[in-house]
Amino acid sequence: MQGMELELSARDHVGLLSDITRIFLENSLCIKRAKISTENGKAKDTFYVTNVTGSPVDFKIIDSIRRQIDDTTLQVKHNSSLSQKAIRSTTMGILFIILS
Repeated sequence: MQGMELELSARDHVGLLSDITRIFLENSLCIKRAKISTENGKAKDTFYVTNVTGSPVDFKIIDSIRRQIDDTTLQVKHNSSLSQKAIRSTTMGILFIILS
């Protein structure tokens, strides 16, 4: 799968998916595929995204989206456009490199 894999965790509520997809669109992200699940009132969704031209997503856009979503965790799980499969968590200010 090309693009960036984002994992979202949040308290489930009416309109959550609509809000998230609107925010992605407003930030010029194109959802290529999604896995949506809810268990015990908690949503755990995975989105595979690119920018609207199909190019890799800039991490600045992910940071912007994080600021726009309340009580929600958004993590980059995989980014196929990075040669070393770097996965960044700006919430904690840590850069993880997966060499597998």
